[in-house]
Amino acid sequence: MRNGFRVIDADAHFYEPGDIWDTYVEAGFRDRRPRVTAVHAKSVLQYEGQEPMNALRSKALFSQMDAKFGHAFRDGWSMESRLKDMEAEGWDIQVCLPTNGSGAPAQGEPDLAAALCRAYNNWARDFCSTAPERVKFAAVVTGQDPAEMTAEIRRAVDHLGAVSVFLPSAIPDKMWHHPDYNPVWQAAQELEVPLAVHGTGSASGLPLASARYDPLDGAFIALSETIGFPFENMMNLGHFMYSGILDRFPTLKLLILEANSGWVPFWLNRLEKYCEGRQSVFFDQHPLNLSPQEYFLRQCAVAADADEPSIKYVVDYIGDDNIVFNTDYPHPDAPATSEPLANMMEQPLSDESKRKILWDNSVKIYGERLVAGHPMASS
Repeated sequence: MRNGFRVIDADAHFYEPGDIWDTYVEAGFRDRRPRVTAVHAKSVLQYEGQEPMNALRSKALFSQMDAKFGHAFRDGWSMESRLKDMEAEGWDIQVCLPTNGSGAPAQGEPDLAAALCRAYNNWARDFCSTAPERVKFAAVVTGQDPAEMTAEIRRAVDHLGAVSVFLPSAIPDKMWHHPDYNPVWQAAQELEVPLAVHGTGSASGLPLASARYDPLDGAFIALSETIGFPFENMMNLGHFMYSGILDRFPTLKLLILEANSGWVPFWLNRLEKYCEGRQSVFFDQHPLNLSPQEYFLRQCAVAADADEPSIKYVVDYIGDDNIVFNTDYPHPDAPATSEPLANMMEQPLSDESKRKILWDNSVKIYGERLVAGHPMASS
């Protein structure tokens, strides 16, 4: 808690240990498990036969980890160090997504991909088990097999305590509106668990929007990162609306993460114009039962970075019920631990709006399971 405000960090991250697959992959898949050959900056796993991620070519990015995160970095991102930072900064609850757990090499091997998802989710459950009322996790599921995806959503939520589902890449040639995925959306809807839309491509088999800059260095690494998450998240949001998924599953929830919030007015307006405005000539008939803004307000929320100058304009456009707070802790391009909450307190918003963004809206989209057992839940 800070200044009387309860605080939920709706988008933080884990750094998985280098031996996660050695320890957690099921016996039947051990011979095929990914082999970790290096752990860069105690953060990024590099696999056998795989080049390190592009961002590692930026020396400044990871060289600041000790200075920015101090004891947490030196302690190897332990639960104890995380809780120490949460206590110091007033973060009551964190919802954590993977860093390496969603990117282990298993493309074209659906059974292995599913096994790695189960392994990650089991590790995440164990990591959270020492502070289950304070640190929560988003389940990782494979997009390569809808049946496995559905089964793991149910297992991870019902038996492991996951509070959201990390939206993966889809099967090539089967975009998210394909009927094969209907059981996936139905399961998420029944369980009342949100899908975390976090920079994943909206069409598997196609390159990400940022991919054209992957071979380049210097400023183009920054351009790639600038483009990546917002553009892909905007496409995913539009896809779920325009394809009719949100019509067919009217209580399915989407949580748009790590892409800022300032684009929301522009994007909802543009989606709206192509349904009802002068650009609607591209449709032979009206494609939606509601307007894009109505779908967003009914089924979506967006994470705002606390130092965004445009949050107040987003509130002016869509209100203050569909925006959540996040820190991105402890990623190298995240703000230092002392900054996010201080920045949010300085935003030109009413105390009522801050209260919603810092706590109420996360409870609304994640559900009561997020705060179950936490002493702040009833305060």
